[in-house]
Amino acid sequence: MAFEQTKCSITDYYKAVEDMLYGYKAMHAEIKNIELEIAELENEYQGCGSISYEEKSAPTNKFNSPVENEMISKRYKLEWLKKRKHKLEVKIKKIDNELSILTDREYKIIELRYFENISNKDVAIRLDLAEQRISEVKSKIINKLINLVFVM
Repeated sequence: MAFEQTKCSITDYYKAVEDMLYGYKAMHAEIKNIELEIAELENEYQGCGSISYEEKSAPTNKFNSPVENEMISKRYKLEWLKKRKHKLEVKIKKIDNELSILTDREYKIIELRYFENISNKDVAIRLDLAEQRISEVKSKIINKLINLVFVM
């Protein structure tokens, strides 16, 4: 059986960079939501409830307390949220690093097109350029970013 390596086409890379740019603002929002959830978990404590006697189908030596279960669940959720937040922060820092190589005009085009989700036509009007020129510059910018994101 021969090993077959699949290569991504430039279109796949182009789409991946665009998806990354479109998701930039959503990542910031997700981080804020995670921070709120972490704060809520750290300040929330359900506490002890009444003793319950559930029917057991087989004898067990497992120690099981509602307080212990709550603390374990809370700890794992906090760890997961903190890891998720860290991953998103790293991703945002990488995007910021990649965008730092752009000129002011190139950055403005990316900001309007991807972060504010404005059409090429409206970007052209705002920047007093032809729509075709916006498309050309945007493609040039994305290709520049492809080389950074995917280290070609």
